[in-house]
Amino acid sequence: EQSYMESVVTFLQDVVPQAYSGTPPTEEKEKIIWVRFENADLNDTSRNMEFHEIHSTGNEPPLLLMIGYSDGMQVWSIPISGEAQELFSVRHGPVRAARILPAPQISAQKCDNFSEKRPLLGVCKSIGSSGTSPPYCCVDLYSLRTGEMVKSIQFKTPIYDLHCNKR
Repeated sequence: EQSYMESVVTFLQDVVPQAYSGTPPTEEKEKIIWVRFENADLNDTSRNMEFHEIHSTGNEPPLLLMIGYSDGMQVWSIPISGEAQELFSVRHGPVRAARILPAPQISAQKCDNFSEKRPLLGVCKSIGSSGTSPPYCCVDLYSLRTGEMVKSIQFKTPIYDLHCNKR
């Protein structure tokens, strides 16, 4: 049986086979700009029962693989079985950074306005949803449950990376 990392390598070889074969591609393939692995509370089956139904292979949560292309990005779920499933894809130009946002710690004083939309994905694209901000100055929040954009946050200066926590 393949190890977890061997499953990921096999998946990447299937996605971008010409990178490993050394032969010239017969057709134009997409260029991968960046790759990130994540463990996020998206994997928390107590918060996300639909996710549990899709990946009911046991207690171990799947690894999340984010792939940034020259024209967008994809998020894949890779369970222990190695059968990858695409969770999200956006194709609106280059993506500089993306993160899956952890669900906030809820207290009596605070409520989660996005609880029905979670898990959320923050994406810093070259052009924000408004189309009027300078390059990489906007973070769009997408619902991985519905696929819709739920919020856009504008900044005055370019964004180089995204960091997030439960607070």
